[in-house]
Amino acid sequence: MSVREFSNPLLTAIPTVSKVKKLKETLVAVQQLDKNMSSLRTWLAHIESELAKPIVYDSCDSEEIQKKLNKQQVTTEHRELQRDIEKHSTGVASVLNLCEVLLHDCDACATDAECGSIQQATRNLDRRWRNICAVSMERRLKIEETWRLWQKFLDDFSRFEDWLKCSERVAAFPSSSGVLYTVAKDELKKFEGFQRQVHETLTQLELINKQYRRLARENRTDSACSLKHMIHEGNQRWDNLQKRVTSILRRLKHFIGQREEFETARDSILVWLTEMDLQLTNIEHFSECDVQAKIKQLKAFQQEISLNRNKIEQIIAQGEQLIEKSEPLDATFIEEELDELRRYCQEVFGRVERYHKKLIRLPLPDDEHDLSDRELELEEAAALSDLHWRDTSADSVLSPQPSSNPSLSLAQPLQSERSGRDTPASVDSIPLEWDHDYDLSRDLESAVSRALPSEDEEGQEDKDFYLRGAVGLSDVMIPASPEAYVKLTESAIRNTSGDPSTLESQIQQLGKALDDSHFQMQQMENIIHSKTPTGPELDSSYRGYMKLLGECSGSIDSVKRLEHKLAEEEEHFPGFVNLNSTETQTAGVIDRWELLQAQALSKELRTKQNPQRWQQFHSDLNRVLTWLRETEEDLERLQRLQCSTDIQPIALQIKKLKELQKAVDHHKAIILSINLCSSEFTQTGSEESQDLQGRLSQMNGRWERVCSLLEEWRGLLQDALMQCQHSASHVGDLL
Repeated sequence: MSVREFSNPLLTAIPTVSKVKKLKETLVAVQQLDKNMSSLRTWLAHIESELAKPIVYDSCDSEEIQKKLNKQQVTTEHRELQRDIEKHSTGVASVLNLCEVLLHDCDACATDAECGSIQQATRNLDRRWRNICAVSMERRLKIEETWRLWQKFLDDFSRFEDWLKCSERVAAFPSSSGVLYTVAKDELKKFEGFQRQVHETLTQLELINKQYRRLARENRTDSACSLKHMIHEGNQRWDNLQKRVTSILRRLKHFIGQREEFETARDSILVWLTEMDLQLTNIEHFSECDVQAKIKQLKAFQQEISLNRNKIEQIIAQGEQLIEKSEPLDATFIEEELDELRRYCQEVFGRVERYHKKLIRLPLPDDEHDLSDRELELEEAAALSDLHWRDTSADSVLSPQPSSNPSLSLAQPLQSERSGRDTPASVDSIPLEWDHDYDLSRDLESAVSRALPSEDEEGQEDKDFYLRGAVGLSDVMIPASPEAYVKLTESAIRNTSGDPSTLESQIQQLGKALDDSHFQMQQMENIIHSKTPTGPELDSSYRGYMKLLGECSGSIDSVKRLEHKLAEEEEHFPGFVNLNSTETQTAGVIDRWELLQAQALSKELRTKQNPQRWQQFHSDLNRVLTWLRETEEDLERLQRLQCSTDIQPIALQIKKLKELQKAVDHHKAIILSINLCSSEFTQTGSEESQDLQGRLSQMNGRWERVCSLLEEWRGLLQDALMQCQHSASHVGDLL
């Protein structure tokens, strides 16, 4: 065999050996790939199952969280997973490179099926590897975010719990039983404000509940349920506090309501008695009706008395019950009010009964039904007069000797039948009754006997002169009304004075000034006792009130000035009692004016405070409406913007969302306060009140719109945040 022949098989065998070697290497690589892939699949399945487990927190205190973040359970487990992932990253990379090499080896991938199988395994490995890296990063971020959420929740709950402790101490010791009426009213105002404060903190409690619901929804609560117990205890304590405050207010309102109900019923009876007193005085002394008409009116009075007698008895029984329940000071005050009511009832009812009997006793034939009031008064005066006369000497002047029921001055009423009392409803507001038993000629005679000496000869002549004047006046009829009395006085002055025009004018002016003062002070009392307006009508009411106050002051000054002038003129007429009687009327008017001045100061203070409250209410309402309009426009504009998938723009929008949420939380208490106070300013049916109600409806509608837009925008930002690929860059760094 030649050399060529021998070398040809060898040359043929060399590629065969090389190919066998390559095939062996390929086989080893495929076996190694299969082994590595099997190991990686087991490891990947283990890591994926570990990462899929939820994070469990044993407690929610800060120490536990710090331990977990540093060295303990969750963080150590997370770091072990992280180190394991980093250790396997080289193996994963080598497997991926080996797969890439085999894909380019024709022997390893002789068919398309084998090539596709390797490619599928490569893609699955790469996908699972990237997913593990991303989940690991999200797990770390979630732990850090949980710590921030817990810190926020614990801080908010701590502040709420501090307020809750202080409020529970306030509600634990209320002055709601065994206290005076004035103390109970002050306590009612205090707890009404406290109740508003409790309702305002409901916003803070709702925010804390919202934070807890988020933690529970995202499985961020602790396994010991301490967060759940905290929020449950906070809700329960707030509910108990609210119920406690409501119970205290209900008890105070019941106590005050009983007293106010009694006072209102008593005042209504006093007003009714005062009106009957006035009408009875008018019928008895100033009415031009005949006797039958008067009897009919008195029967109507008696019927009213019968109808109201049960009501009066109920008021007295109610007052006696209050005396048993009230404190000693309040019981004494209520007892005085009941005694005053009883006395006034007896007085008015007695007057009605006596006058009715007096009218019935009068014989009235059918043709004498038109008997005048003046004749009736004369008969009454003749029947009741019981004056005894005595003669001191032959030269003495006859003077009246008072009986057991003496008459007072012409301007004073009989003590047994006085019309009017110093009650809150009738202070100095009832005209004085006329004394029909008074004899002017007798008074003039007694005045002469006092003014002239009996032993002086010239005095005796002057006495005779005055007696002649008295005899001339003795034929004068007894006046039946104050107007007749004024005329009688003027006539007496003309008979005894040379120039009566000045004095007559002053008497007329004084009478007119007294009438004006009574009328204006009655109007002042009505205004003072009426409710102080709080709305736009306050300005006109205040101007009218100040004008009337000025007119009253001017009338009182006129009364004082005229009374002073009459006092000077009295020196020229020492025998006339009627000039002195003006002092009683003037003093009564002045005392009534001083009482009104004290009440007017309080009324003026309330009138000055109400505009400030009205302006503050309008200012708050306008400011809230402006803020709601601007916020609504901002939210609509932000919703129209397309949400970015970048983390930076989303972070800016989240910051803006938090700012708006803080502003909404701040204005929620203001809007609640405006709605609570609005009833005070919208009770009238005026145009301003209707406009205010419209603005309140607009405010509440805008508020609901803003809250709805805010929730919609929060949902959009949450969706955008879920789509953000921010964590992908961290995964890329690991690869």
